[in-house]
Amino acid sequence: ASENQRLFNNAVIRVQHLHQLAAKMINDFEDNLLPEERRQLSKIFPLSFCNSDSIEAPTGKHETQKK
Repeated sequence: ASENQRLFNNAVIRVQHLHQLAAKMINDFEDNLLPEERRQLSKIFPLSFCNSDSIEAPTGKHETQKK
């Protein structure tokens, strides 16, 4: 059981790191847009919208492992 817990904890840490990296990349991208580019992009895809906002995430180990 401790090996499974270690693997789970490692996966959580990696996911958190990837999320932070993706957020930084998006912020850097948005910061480098010219005003006209930002306006055009916001027409296509609102910058404040996140595709995963509506996805419910598990809150703990037991909920994660439920089917």
